[in-house]
Amino acid sequence: MSTDTQNSTSWNWVGRYVAVIVVALVLGAAIGSMELFFKTTVFGGKLTAAQLVHFLGYGTALAALWMLGQRSTLALQQQNGRWSFLQHLILPVVTLIVICSAYSVILLILRHLLNAEMINIYNWVFIVGIVACATWVVMAVLGQSASLTSAFTSVATEGLGTSGKLKVCVACDATNESIAKFCKQCGKALD
Repeated sequence: MSTDTQNSTSWNWVGRYVAVIVVALVLGAAIGSMELFFKTTVFGGKLTAAQLVHFLGYGTALAALWMLGQRSTLALQQQNGRWSFLQHLILPVVTLIVICSAYSVILLILRHLLNAEMINIYNWVFIVGIVACATWVVMAVLGQSASLTSAFTSVATEGLGTSGKLKVCVACDATNESIAKFCKQCGKALD
């Protein structure tokens, strides 16, 4: 099998994640716009079933998007191909998108349950999270986010059944997967 054929078949899982994202968004919007869901309330009329369905649909889409970013990062780490430079950029960018979007999605549920002071605290939590993710993206662009990316992909590495063993590059002390032939940080050949 050619390298191009292997690469295309090894990335087939992307379609499943995209399908989950699209289905969750469509179902969340369609079911949440039904009159039955607008009329049905909980918590003394403060929360409608439509808001709950929107939260579940959009939240599922965001979770799938983040898992797609995490899995893509792992795949790029293992392949060490011409696109491997993206391995430290994908997860920070996806995390930034997810956190920015999660602000509104979570607010669908909390808006009517929190007072003004609690909403202000909620806003500040997301401001700190967004600034932290933006900093992570800048670090990734500068090539300094390998340790952060490794921290967020280590759990997924164990969950996907990869070896979890690491090689340390003698040139730059970066940690690399045991199957890596070249350092993901500096590009030097690994023993």
